[in-house]
This record gives sequence, structure tokens and C-alpha cells, in this order.
Amino acid sequence: MAKNYAEMTDHDLLVEMLKAQEKDARRGLLAAVSGFTIAAVFAIAFAILIPFAINSLNNIDSALKDCTVMVENAQVTIQQAQTTLDGIDTMTSNVNSVVVDNTESVNSALTEINKIDIAKLNQAIDDLANVVGPLAKLFGGGN
Repeated sequence: MAKNYAEMTDHDLLVEMLKAQEKDARRGLLAAVSGFTIAAVFAIAFAILIPFAINSLNNIDSALKDCTVMVENAQVTIQQAQTTLDGIDTMTSNVNSVVVDNTESVNSALTEINKIDIAKLNQAIDDLANVVGPLAKLFGGGN
């Protein structure tokens, strides 16, 4: 029911104004209490979440440092492995060189052995035995 303020007396108008102010004051108090409650909830939430967030960030930082150390160790290991592989390559090259050199020496020796006339060598040994035998008897070494 709408009120007609033009027909009201000054006293009635003041009473209506007082009621409206009281209603506004209650609404203002309710808004202030609501705002304070919301602020308290946020403050409590931040008080709970901030230490958790800081702890999480510290754990992440520690994990990143550990990862950095592991990457550095992996790089050192890779460099050592590369150095080892280079050493193996050098050693293999040296072994290959030795094998080639020895193969050439063996081939050269076999070539020279193949040039020997076995029949002439046997004849020379027999001739030497025929010469040394009487000399040994002459100097008292033979039977």
C-alpha cells in the first residue's frame, strides 16, 4: 500500500523518515558485517594458503636446483664418455697400425723364407757337417 506523503502531517513524515533511517542503518550494519565476514574469510584463506604456496615454491626451487645439478653431472658424464670413445678410437687406430705393420713384416719374412732353396740348404748343412766332423776329430772333440 503506497503512502501519500502530501497528506501526512509533519509528525507522521518525521516518523516515516525515522523508520526509513532505521531501515537504512540496519542495512548498512548488515552490509558492514557481511563485508567484515567476507574479509575475515579471505584473511583466513590467505593465512592458510600462503604458507602452503611458499612451501610449494620452495620445493619447486629445490627440485629445479637438483635437476640443474643432474643435468650438469650428465654433461660431465657425456664429456667423459666422449673422451673415452676418442681414446678407444685412437687405441683402435694404433692397434690397426700395429697389425698392418706386423702383417707386412710377416709377409716380408715369409717371402724371404719362400725364396730359400731347401735342397741347397740341406746340401750346405751336409757339406758343413763333412767339414766340421774331421776338424772336431782333429782338435779332440770328436769320437
